[in-house]
Amino acid sequence: MTWEPITGLDDNWGHLVSRELSPLAAVWNEQRESLSETESLNEFNEQLAREWAIETGILESLYTLDRGVTQLLIERGIHETLISHSSTDRPPELVAALIHDQKEAVDWLFEFVESERPFAESFIKEIHALITRSQLTAAGRDHLGRRTEIPLRRGVYKLRSNNPTLADGAVHEYCPPEQVTVEMERLIEFHDRYLEEEMAPEVLSAWLHHRFTQIHPFQDGNGRVARALASLVLIRAGWFPLVIHRDQHTEYIDACESADRGDLAPLVDLFAAAQRKAFTSALGIALPGVIGSRAGEVRLLARQAPPAGTRPVAQGRVAGGVTACTAPSAPPSRGC
Repeated sequence: MTWEPITGLDDNWGHLVSRELSPLAAVWNEQRESLSETESLNEFNEQLAREWAIETGILESLYTLDRGVTQLLIERGIHETLISHSSTDRPPELVAALIHDQKEAVDWLFEFVESERPFAESFIKEIHALITRSQLTAAGRDHLGRRTEIPLRRGVYKLRSNNPTLADGAVHEYCPPEQVTVEMERLIEFHDRYLEEEMAPEVLSAWLHHRFTQIHPFQDGNGRVARALASLVLIRAGWFPLVIHRDQHTEYIDACESADRGDLAPLVDLFAAAQRKAFTSALGIALPGVIGSRAGEVRLLARQAPPAGTRPVAQGRVAGGVTACTAPSAPPSRGC
């Protein structure tokens, strides 16, 4: 695929909006004040953040981790002593450190929303530096073109091209290093405009994720940063971090490739499905019976949802006890 400068969305992006998320968000917003301080909801948010931290590294083949240990870490916390040598392909102490860094990154997204800092290149570089803090090297090639591990530069844009060769021999081109700063500035300008226009969170998160991966500004870690940026959009809307599970890897890559071809809908749908799961799980855990008792109302709200592309005025909302500010302020090597 030949690299091209990033583009915005057509004005008719409304057809991409999920008609099911707004009714679920409405039910969640009704309950958020009474649920925000409950222990069950706080634990749900903590476990969701741990799951995000674990799965985002697995998606990039940063490490492997068997499902039993994964569930143990989600339930009991990220502890090196819970990771056996047989459960992963990397040293347990390194896996724990990588997951800790990724967990700190998703926690920091909530703090960033609370601080009302503007979305800027400096923030994106800070997220990259935090997510890759314990990663010492990245895959590269030496002067003879041989694959090797090279030191990872954290929090700074790439100096050399990082275009992967796909299984069919084709080269997937990302933004040339000399164009990265200009493209990142355009990314932020588009984002700020769409935020001001109150673009639906599931659409904005998918657009931002895809256009960021088109640029691929860093030497490594771009996929993890892309999912963090998508999560930021959702958290700011009062929703939940974007968890893409290892079992969704093929669907995820296919959706990214569809977006490469100009069709963002599969990626929006994937992100929307993740949010639906988070909404229903949070409501079900924090207030048992709310989903079952109000299922008919949710279905009715879905049928009565406003036409795609029309959005209610954004308000400060609560996700996991955090008041969100909505004011403007391939294979793993492909790095989707």
